Amino acid sequence: MIKTDQLIICVAPCGSFMTKEANPNLPIQPDEIAEEVYRSWNEGASLAHIHARSGEGKATTDPAVFREISRLIREKGCDIILEFSTSPGREPDASVGDGFRVLEANPEMASVDIGVVVFMRDGEERITPWTRSFDEKITRAMVEAGIKPEFEVYGLGGLGEINYLLETVPLGNPCWINFVLDMQRTAQNATPFTPRNLIHLVEQLPANAMFMTMGVAASETPAAVQSILLGGHARVGFEDNVYYRKGVLARSNAELVTRIARIGSELGREVATPEEARRLLGIPSLKATSR
Repeated sequence: MIKTDQLIICVAPCGSFMTKEANPNLPIQPDEIAEEVYRSWNEGASLAHIHARSGEGKATTDPAVFREISRLIREKGCDIILEFSTSPGREPDASVGDGFRVLEANPEMASVDIGVVVFMRDGEERITPWTRSFDEKITRAMVEAGIKPEFEVYGLGGLGEINYLLETVPLGNPCWINFVLDMQRTAQNATPFTPRNLIHLVEQLPANAMFMTMGVAASETPAAVQSILLGGHARVGFEDNVYYRKGVLARSNAELVTRIARIGSELGREVATPEEARRLLGIPSLKATSR
């Protein structure tokens, strides 16, 4: 595992499920998402994990929407790293293969979910087959396009799949992993967040890996803080949690970023700028690209 003195903070402003009924401050449309990313960048976020929504507010993989979000963010003079989610949209015929459409929007990074996941929402079960062959195919497509993969790992078995990808795809260093914890309310066989669980996952990391951790709902801040203490990085945002504290809705994603940046600094981790984060992640400088 690779440790750094600097801390990468990722903001995930909206996700694909949450609605304004959960928190009226949740950004849905491109201008709202861009504004939330911009405000979070001002508070210390160097990476933005972005889901796109249609005009009706449903998750979509339409590359035109991702391009619009990117354009609006860059027009604000914001140099945050843009990572697009390849998770399926919420159209009736959506499939994991739709994730390839997202790559057409030319992000700097994109997510690769590891393993078959059963999501449970509104009384329905939805099987999402992120199989080994699919993950290898979309990872190769990212590498060929110069897009840095982020591997979203839901449990210990996912690290075995990462080792397989490291043997079969020329990924380059470092391998960037996001531990997704405490999704058991909405996903079958998810790994709960406990300090012991996270320590065990970190102990199994490949030597060339860097990691961050996201905890869902009430575990967001504890998971992020332990991740920082273990030499990893942190993700916060309304995709994972819409509250600032128990019973108190967060006013913005930026409010969550402000807190974790302060805690990270007090724990001795200097908050990385986007360009510093690019160097840590092996991503070309934004100044050297036309993205």
